[in-house]
Amino acid sequence: MNKEFLFYRPDIDGLRALAVIIVLAFHGFPSVFRGGFIGVDIFFVISGFLLSSIIFTELNNHNFSFIDFYSRRIVRIFPALLVVLLTSYLFGWFFLFPDEFSRLGKQIIASSLFFENLQLTHESSYFDESGVVKPLLHLWSLGIEGQFYVVWPVILWVAYKFKFNLLRVALFLGIFSFCWNLYELYQLKNTTSFYLLQVRFWELLLGAVLAYLNTNPQYQKNKFLQLLNFNSGIYPDLRSLTGLVLIIIGLLVINDQNPYPGVWAMFPTFGALLLISAGPRAFFNKVFLSSPLFVWFGKISYPLYLWHWVLLVFLNITFVDIAFRGRIRLVVLLLSIFLAWLTFRIVENPIHYVVYKKLKALGLISGLVLLAILGYFTNKMNGFEFRAINSGNYLGTDFEKQVVKNKIDYYNKYSEPCDFKKLEESSSIYKNYPKKQIDKSCTHVINERSHSVFLWGDSHAQMLTSGLINGLPSNWNLLRVASQGCKPNTTQDIDSNNNYCERSNYYALKRIKEIKPDVVVLAQRDKWSNEGMSQLYKNIKNLGVNKIIFIGQSPEWNAFLPNIIMRTSVSKIPRHSLKGLNLKTIEDNKKIKLDFELNNTSSSKQFINLIDLFCNDDGCMIYLDQDIKSGITTFDNNHLSPIASDYLAKILLVNAVISK
Repeated sequence: MNKEFLFYRPDIDGLRALAVIIVLAFHGFPSVFRGGFIGVDIFFVISGFLLSSIIFTELNNHNFSFIDFYSRRIVRIFPALLVVLLTSYLFGWFFLFPDEFSRLGKQIIASSLFFENLQLTHESSYFDESGVVKPLLHLWSLGIEGQFYVVWPVILWVAYKFKFNLLRVALFLGIFSFCWNLYELYQLKNTTSFYLLQVRFWELLLGAVLAYLNTNPQYQKNKFLQLLNFNSGIYPDLRSLTGLVLIIIGLLVINDQNPYPGVWAMFPTFGALLLISAGPRAFFNKVFLSSPLFVWFGKISYPLYLWHWVLLVFLNITFVDIAFRGRIRLVVLLLSIFLAWLTFRIVENPIHYVVYKKLKALGLISGLVLLAILGYFTNKMNGFEFRAINSGNYLGTDFEKQVVKNKIDYYNKYSEPCDFKKLEESSSIYKNYPKKQIDKSCTHVINERSHSVFLWGDSHAQMLTSGLINGLPSNWNLLRVASQGCKPNTTQDIDSNNNYCERSNYYALKRIKEIKPDVVVLAQRDKWSNEGMSQLYKNIKNLGVNKIIFIGQSPEWNAFLPNIIMRTSVSKIPRHSLKGLNLKTIEDNKKIKLDFELNNTSSSKQFINLIDLFCNDDGCMIYLDQDIKSGITTFDNNHLSPIASDYLAKILLVNAVISK
């Protein structure tokens, strides 16, 4: 008999269904279901409970075997993963450009070897826009679970051999992990800790603690602990209802602006804990979670989790002009449900019933290793460039590489010296630590120059540097403090040793007070609000600045512009295009512009509308001059290139700065 069947509960399958539906809703419609990423936390508690139940029981019965344990895990996890990774690779071969295919190869290596979460700590935040073009981004959670499967059984086996109390071990490690979690988020302010096992360990250990209490009879007589015992019958409906309410609250109040996991993760994790502890006889568990529909979704939840994001990302990459339409995304999610069912029926089930357990585990391991090797060569060979030779509008890997190189060169030349973000550290722990200081030239006033303009903001301030340097008259100083991801904030009146944005804003304010420049130019990626602009204007004006200029949002695209123009242009690449354009940014800009015009009464407060400059009825500008390769206006999907920065400065920005 399958040992996992001994712990089977239909309501836990139903809880899996609830978790995966929450995640699908979030990935399909992120602006509506902003807290849906908490579904992964529910999965962690379930995994910790079921896995630990098996280990505790086998240790108690003196029949725990590492080979048997890992063989079962491999047979459970690897088949669907192999199918999804192989399908992703085949899709990439036929439809992805070399740079995209090369990146996919890198992701396949990490996903096959269960360290996608670690790789992502060096790339971006989970909520970064670049995530929508990473087909295997969601496998960060599988990386955490895989690492847990390696570490936790060994810890328990060693503790058992040395006769430690396993409940105390789980509680100690859980509390330690939770404290580490708080330290990473609130002290180090490390956003990439989202991906770290040590920060998530406590979520899995919540399930482990519950498993221990329910597999060791001596704890079932304790009245307090009976509240976590699904066999006790004490307040099961109250526990179930409370758990459901906690999850619903989490969905309503948690979003990408909350430090996460942190204390916010207690809503979905303790909600899941209470729902599991309530047992299969609790009303909600019995009537809803154990219903045939929920159980069916629960059984396909794992392949469904694997498929849905892969399909959504390939939609984003290959059909950028329709990818964000609600009906299209709904169809893709329905397709992922069908593929999950198909995977469950024709892959997972047949392999599950193959008798030679160790042999099939060895075969599955070999398959993933071969995929990892294939991913390595795909990345090493730059995505096999020969595949794109006959693509009509493919501008060549030299163009792709040059765009990337230009972006890096621009940053190193114009932005890095005045950016407080510390890039030289390889460890994600230091990702938010600031530099001690920026280059003195960034805020150094040349005395013989009679005027000064101070540029302040995030990477959207950085992208203006080229134009201002090349366009300002010789009697003007250009001063700047611009750090990636740091919106201007005039309330930052203290320095920080552990957050580069806080130091960046503190130093910018300090220098503005001391220098009192003629003009301050403010830029940020996020859209402005009338209230925000008014407060910034008032506070900076009080420092003795004559004029404050707000830079509006730049045109945004749903994917990297170089890839959009190659993929969507049928015969000739147009000067302006609507294909792949983020229309929400256009609409937001219209509202901001109207609000500003209605509320502004001072000539010392100005708003520069980038979208009106770069866009018309035909769409937004793709390139300047005659050469698409040298004239492309956007590096990625939202940052202006140097030629576009120079164009903006020449047409609008310099005149706005120097005019009285």
